[in-house]
Amino acid sequence: MQISLFQTYKEEKKRYLGFLKSFTHDFFLWSDGWPAWVRLSEIGEDRILEKLELHREVLPQEWVFDIDAENWRECRELAIKLEERLNDWHIPFNRWSSGRWLHYHVFLDDNWLKKKEVEQKTNMKWYRLLIETHFDALKKEEYTINDIRELMVQIYRAIPLLILKGLSQLENAKIDLLKFKSTKVLIRMEGTRNEKTGAFKSFLSELPKEQPLIKASWHVRFPSEVSLWKPNPEEYHKLFIIAWERFVKPQTLKHIKIFKNKHTNEIAWIEKILNTTFIDGRKRLIELVILPYLINHKNIPPDEAVNIAYDWALKNHSVAPITRNKRSFGATALLNYIRYHTKRCQQTKLKPLSLKGVEKWFADCPEVLNHVFGQNKN
Repeated sequence: MQISLFQTYKEEKKRYLGFLKSFTHDFFLWSDGWPAWVRLSEIGEDRILEKLELHREVLPQEWVFDIDAENWRECRELAIKLEERLNDWHIPFNRWSSGRWLHYHVFLDDNWLKKKEVEQKTNMKWYRLLIETHFDALKKEEYTINDIRELMVQIYRAIPLLILKGLSQLENAKIDLLKFKSTKVLIRMEGTRNEKTGAFKSFLSELPKEQPLIKASWHVRFPSEVSLWKPNPEEYHKLFIIAWERFVKPQTLKHIKIFKNKHTNEIAWIEKILNTTFIDGRKRLIELVILPYLINHKNIPPDEAVNIAYDWALKNHSVAPITRNKRSFGATALLNYIRYHTKRCQQTKLKPLSLKGVEKWFADCPEVLNHVFGQNKN
């Protein structure tokens, strides 16, 4: 009988492992006595299913709210507060006993998010602006795909810090914030045993009144269907930018004077830009120069900044049509485009490009370079 129950445990554990592998991330595993973390691809699935003491890496698309406590009453009290907060933000969660206290896992369905962005025709463009802003501030002229991935995970992990802001922790029960302050974090593998208590990490369909200490593997439960967070793209983008602004930027760039105001002689060329028309690079000038200059340097009200940028765009548009995806903008589409980037500029607090930035971002626009630096600039 016990053999049959243990076999059921392994089958459910295998199914859950398949869910984790569906994120196509080769995550790390670790067990007591191992000299180093081991990649999932380097260890056989049977070994994972047989091993009862195991930790895994938290996935890039995952949060784990790890509640540590000294007694079950306060652990449960803090868990109720956390659940209320997540419900307020419409974020579904998966509740597990940790083998002692509680773990709350949240998984982002980023495939759904990308699909919705494509449907809304935003297509992740706002990521590019934030990434360029971040690495420009670091004075990093070249950055890799891994740099970008790490930044994205870092920002995604900062969103729960926003969610937890204002959530009062208890004297004898805390949520481990370190789980969100690193891009590589270990957590106890679902369905495995706590070495100290001998109790298994099991899925909990509801918050129990008594402390769940499950001492047999065949009593472990896995979710029949894992809850996934499918946020509205626009709301998620706002959270993403605020998390970068409040947590990632101050920490990553704390030794760098970021986005300091430009001296008058360093930005005088922008006023000349506003009095000139071009046939190339005009969308970039709107996004990276004109709107940041009007909104975040001159502190002009957004509606007024939209009007100034729109008037400039129309003058350029009459000389040669401004296009997007090889199609000419209509007047209404051009206005909406400027309004969209005005809002993004407000959210990211983007300052106008420096002269060095102009050299970098307009290297393929000799007309702009010649106007800013003179005819001898290559």
